[in-house]
Amino acid sequence: MAELVEYRKEKILPEYEQMKRIELFDDEEIREIIRKRNSLNGKIARQNKALRDYLEFIKYERDLISLIQKRRKTRNIQEKKRNVEYAIAVRIKQLYNQAAERFPQNVRIWEEFLKFAKMFKFVKDISNILDRMIQLHGDKPDMWLRAVIWEYEQTQDMERVKHFMLGGLQRHPDNTKLYYKFLKIKLLEADKIQEQTEARLQERNHLLEQAKIIYLNSRKKIHSIEYLVNILEILQEFTFAEDLRNLVLKDMQNDHPLEELMWHTLAHRELMGLHMANDQQTNESETESQDISGDDATAKNQTTPKRRIESCVAVYEQATKILKTEKMWSYYINTMLELNQDTSAQATLKKKVLHVAMRGAYEAGFLSEAHYIYFIEQLFKARDCRMEYMLEVFDKATKTHVTSVRLWEMWMRFHIQQESEQSLYEVFRQGVRKLSEESYPLWQLIIQYYQVRPDLPNRVEEIFNEAILQPPSISSRLKAQYIEYTAITKDINAARQKYDDLMLNTTPCLEIHEKMAFLESTQCEPNVERWRKCHENAVQFFGEDNINVWIEYIKFEKSQDTPKNISHIYERATKTLRVDLVDTFEVKHNLLNFA
Repeated sequence: MAELVEYRKEKILPEYEQMKRIELFDDEEIREIIRKRNSLNGKIARQNKALRDYLEFIKYERDLISLIQKRRKTRNIQEKKRNVEYAIAVRIKQLYNQAAERFPQNVRIWEEFLKFAKMFKFVKDISNILDRMIQLHGDKPDMWLRAVIWEYEQTQDMERVKHFMLGGLQRHPDNTKLYYKFLKIKLLEADKIQEQTEARLQERNHLLEQAKIIYLNSRKKIHSIEYLVNILEILQEFTFAEDLRNLVLKDMQNDHPLEELMWHTLAHRELMGLHMANDQQTNESETESQDISGDDATAKNQTTPKRRIESCVAVYEQATKILKTEKMWSYYINTMLELNQDTSAQATLKKKVLHVAMRGAYEAGFLSEAHYIYFIEQLFKARDCRMEYMLEVFDKATKTHVTSVRLWEMWMRFHIQQESEQSLYEVFRQGVRKLSEESYPLWQLIIQYYQVRPDLPNRVEEIFNEAILQPPSISSRLKAQYIEYTAITKDINAARQKYDDLMLNTTPCLEIHEKMAFLESTQCEPNVERWRKCHENAVQFFGEDNINVWIEYIKFEKSQDTPKNISHIYERATKTLRVDLVDTFEVKHNLLNFA
């Protein structure tokens, strides 16, 4: 092993001489490079080798190449052959090779090796890397896909492309990505044939037949509608693949008549002017040149923006009669919403079809939560909507989506706008019952409402007193707000009294101690003992599991310049906190000394 290290040192000497000769590095810098390389070589020469040592060596050499490239630019060092960089790149390649052989099961090293080889154009080595990688990691479909993409895009070796593709499909017969790529490669090869000679057209037809066989084989393994939709998107890029495209469309309709995505795809194709009948007639239109008149003029009219929208809507209307689901209606509405993003053309028609879709979904009882929100917002904007209808919509919306906080809030805000306090309170009560622990926003809204109703002075207190009896997810935040409200509307003494009362008579809640401490800190002449009491209560109730309450207590005592108290609190914390939290507490405590 020692001889190998010495051999490496001797072999690298011309590189150092070149570095010095062209003034990339001075003597001191070269000595540092030698020292660093000797150290890194020593690590990978050890008996117990670690992958991190190889990666560290590789990173150093790659950083060195970057530095050399910068210095060539800033020092204007010109050379036809960049021997120094090439020598380093070869060394990096050897390091990757050694690491991959030593740690063959590590996928990351193979991926990094491939990226490096591509970057430094070691083209001949890449095929070998791919073969070794597939041999070890053939259980991973992405490895086969990577090999196919490289051989197709970089070497155009179609035999190796076929070898990797068939091997990948043999190991992973239901992998959609491999089928997508195999099919697209066949179509891309067919697309390259531009000559219209009989021989070349036969070659194209042969490739299309192969693409069809790939598709038919895939259908024996993969049966999802999503797969067919993606295949259709690939085929759409190639105008000459109409026969296969029509086959896929027929399979979609025959095999998935009750799939929402199938109908959604057909509707979108109508919107793009890709009517099924038009696809079937494409072949004829390509081979026969005719004047546009009579029926041809009508066919051309079928692709106008207006006609496309109407055809799209017709498909969705048919679909919603067959599939009475929220998902189907959502596809319909979302497409109409997308149409209305651009109202520069056919604005009236687009608004009309959106309204039809929304109203249809509402009447069928299949509006999603998001679409209900949009529907209600549009009704608000209409201004001429009847009160009875709005109430009907809100009632239906909250029954369909009982747990939608946003819908309950919107209903409450509607009554606020209508200045109907009694109806507002009834909806609030109903919403709280349905939402339970998720009803905090409703409590917040009703409190804000009564705070601006001086004619109902007792309602805020009544609501707060109800709120503090709710589950912790609601009461914790509202207790703290209650204390703050008392301080604002009365005085600090009333807030202290409310704090003491809540602390003694309700379930423990950290937020009230934090809020009261904050209020004490904002006084012109703070009552230090009352302030300290907030922190003391916080650690008493929450000191076992919460590091922050101790840190805040210590910060408070530091602000009061009481080192004796700080020492005592520190000792209490280390004894009170759970054992697994003590180390973290000590780290945070030590950081306070540098603050």
